[in-house]
Amino acid sequence: MVTNGIVDIFSYNFLINGYCKCNRIDEANELFDEMSHKSLVPDIVTYNTLIRPHTAQELFKDMCFHGQQPNIVTFSIMIYGLCRKGNHDEALALLTKMEKSQLRPNLVIYSILINGMCKAGNINDARKLFSSLSENGLQLNVYIYSAIMEGLYQEGLMDEAYNIFRDMERGGCLPNDCCYNVIIQGFLRHDDLPKASELINKMVDKGFSADDTTTELVVHLSSNDDLILSKLRDRSKASECVNVN
Repeated sequence: MVTNGIVDIFSYNFLINGYCKCNRIDEANELFDEMSHKSLVPDIVTYNTLIRPHTAQELFKDMCFHGQQPNIVTFSIMIYGLCRKGNHDEALALLTKMEKSQLRPNLVIYSILINGMCKAGNINDARKLFSSLSENGLQLNVYIYSAIMEGLYQEGLMDEAYNIFRDMERGGCLPNDCCYNVIIQGFLRHDDLPKASELINKMVDKGFSADDTTTELVVHLSSNDDLILSKLRDRSKASECVNVN
């Protein structure tokens, strides 16, 4: 592919982004290679657009070699890719590198790490990271809380997960529908329907709705005439009416 009319970085970045959004990665890479033949040096936008889990490390090295400093987006993409491949030690090493630079990791990066550790069964490492955030005075968000609660209940640590759920408000973070669904699913998966029912009542009273997974678990554990299932259905219908209006 030779694009004779393109002469600046902005135009190349625009095209590369378009190809990537259409999942035409090979053509995007061809444009990337073509840039060097026109003596154009890719910038941070170019690299961030092209970075994918299977090419992340190679592009990261190339970026640094060409004097482009990784930014918060670069680190987020890199850490996400490493966690997806189960390379949590490398992801943590990258976090340490980031912390030593002038960039300060944000909650998105910490959420990616905690979620990745939990999915890999590294609950102790996830706990340590979660605790360190609070100790360092960071204002945690619902994504961090949801990730650690889900990890804990998957390891059968429902009491600890529920304690974190109750501590959210004291930490200045109000639970949203995602948090309620996560903790309710934990109790349902551990066959604690009474506690799940109590939380479902609170969730519905706050105007939140059950997601598909929560509803399926309730149906599985209760009869069709169960009061809590009826309440979920009523709330779902109310939400549909609001969306229509």
